Amino acid sequence: MSLNLVVLLLRIAAAVLLYLFLLGVVIVMWRDWRAVASQMARQREAAVQSLGQLVVVEGGETDLIPGEAFPLSVVTRLGRAPSNTVIVQDSFASAEHALLSHRTGRWWLEDLGSKNGTQLNKERLNAPAIVVTGDVLGIGSARFRIELEGS
Repeated sequence: MSLNLVVLLLRIAAAVLLYLFLLGVVIVMWRDWRAVASQMARQREAAVQSLGQLVVVEGGETDLIPGEAFPLSVVTRLGRAPSNTVIVQDSFASAEHALLSHRTGRWWLEDLGSKNGTQLNKERLNAPAIVVTGDVLGIGSARFRIELEGS
């Protein structure tokens, strides 16, 4: 064998080894990325599930079914508009009727200036109020029971 042929074979072997190494790095990075993405998705899902839920007590004139549950987000909007977290198709509900939010370690309910008002435990809500598990929220003819995790 000539020296030129040996050098050529060594160059080809080095190139193949380099490409195999790079392929290995890409595979390891891909697996790590998928594992982290999967873990983050599980954490987001657990965080959403751990906040609590609104359970329909009375559907009233809406399509809501008693017992139907809506998971709570840190900010949960209620009203007739499709952009809300919980859509209440009631003629007495405003497009953006009420806001249920978690801040300073507590859950707050506030009316967003609706024409017909928001009820909390059968009383009209005049200012933002702290809510707890078991409180009943009323919008139009619909009633929701608040079920919070850890309460």
